[in-house]
Amino acid sequence: MAKSYVIQSLPALKILRHLAKYPHSTVIGLLVGTIDGDRVTILDAIPLVHHWLDLSPMLEAGLALAKIHVESKNLKLLGTYVAHSRTDLKSLDIVSQRLNESLQSDSSIALVIDSTKLNTTDNPFIPYTRSKDSEWSVLGDKSLQVNVPKDWLHCEGSIGDFDDHLEDLGVDWLVNPTIVCPT
Repeated sequence: MAKSYVIQSLPALKILRHLAKYPHSTVIGLLVGTIDGDRVTILDAIPLVHHWLDLSPMLEAGLALAKIHVESKNLKLLGTYVAHSRTDLKSLDIVSQRLNESLQSDSSIALVIDSTKLNTTDNPFIPYTRSKDSEWSVLGDKSLQVNVPKDWLHCEGSIGDFDDHLEDLGVDWLVNPTIVCPT
């Protein structure tokens, strides 16, 4: 049976706020959640980078810290998200592919954000999963449920990623506790 993926409101909000903070940069982050049989639930998102967009030691350091944090919460790293700086790019980049492969999860998912859909009621997330032959392909719409807060741009709180944390150690990039999701 095919897996179904659910993106809760909080991670959707964090992803969208991350790309809104850096509209002229490609942003990459991690998806966190649980796996229950064929149901994969994304409960949180960890904004990773907007500067270090290649497989650099900085990206690897951020990934290692995120893994420790996620494991301490008894959750799993489920995949990645990427919002390209160019709005015409809607494919999964090689860095996201390699990051997902490093997670070694059969339920790995990669989300590409379609920036052209941000001001519409359409789902801005393009989900990619790996097939049995390890090729990345777009997941069917029926296998993804997304809960995007309607007024996400006006929600409270500021978002920070690992790059921000390197510039200011006071930035809690693993939790981003000031992000408030409307109920």
